[in-house]
Amino acid sequence: MLPALIVFDLDACLWSPEMFELSAAPTSYDGSRGGVAAGRDTVRLFPGAVAVLQRLLNDSRFKDTKVAVASSTTEPVFANTCLNNLRIHPDQADTVGQLVGFRQINPGSKGRQHFPKLKAETGIDYGQMVFFDDCTYSDNCADVASSCPGVLCVRTPKGLTEDDFDFALKGFAEAKKGVLR
Repeated sequence: MLPALIVFDLDACLWSPEMFELSAAPTSYDGSRGGVAAGRDTVRLFPGAVAVLQRLLNDSRFKDTKVAVASSTTEPVFANTCLNNLRIHPDQADTVGQLVGFRQINPGSKGRQHFPKLKAETGIDYGQMVFFDDCTYSDNCADVASSCPGVLCVRTPKGLTEDDFDFALKGFAEAKKGVLR
């Protein structure tokens, strides 16, 4: 059994550096830099995020699973530019933005604002959602779990890894809810 909706945080979960750390606005994908150019900085996916996103894109088991992002960045234009330009694999044209069907990218509470909007937009119940967040600045997983009962949440303090993803899928298959780690 797989979740109907998988939701990812962006900064420090899928990619690095964080949007507020960039020296300039992101522009476009630069193959020689392996990411989206942003002045002297380059926004790159974490290796685990690359592997997970490739699975979501290519594994037929996920054909009915929707993908969303929930980010409380203060730089939503930067984040959207990165989503639209960041390639899932450097040798392929597929971008993260093409995989993501729903976006909640704006300052605010993930539990009180982003997830209720995702539920309304997708028509998917909280019990069919899995959420990944680094929880660097605040415990967004706890916020989502308490405000949106039924969501399974996994903290990714070192960026998303395949182990985090598999751990969440196993927990979801076992009907676990709330914050798993």
